[in-house]
Amino acid sequence: MKRSRSSGDGAGHAPAGTLAQLLQCLQAEGEALSGGDVDRLAQAVHQKELTLRRLAGELAGIDRVELRQAVRSLRDLNERNARLLAPHMHINRVRIESLFGAARTGALYSSDRREAGPQDRPAQRGVRA
Repeated sequence: MKRSRSSGDGAGHAPAGTLAQLLQCLQAEGEALSGGDVDRLAQAVHQKELTLRRLAGELAGIDRVELRQAVRSLRDLNERNARLLAPHMHINRVRIESLFGAARTGALYSSDRREAGPQDRPAQRGVRA
């Protein structure tokens, strides 16, 4: 996909330029996911959101064939990023479940590193497992 930027500051993009920028955002997102770089991931996601908003306003002026081709490439890259994200989500889900499971079974420890009994743990109000 070729870039068609009319300026370096992001203003005045043609739809093709915005699509190219969206592709770059998804690539940066994938690199951040692969590298486990949370700060870079946050930047990439923010930039992607801004680019999607700009693209939404430009869709009326885009060639349908060009749009279909770009969407196909973008969809493939976005699906790849989702596959990269899935293991992180699974790990976090397992960690959360283990914390709740530990709280239910009493396998938590007190501040002196001994196993804490129910009397040592604060009451959890409003928490449903």
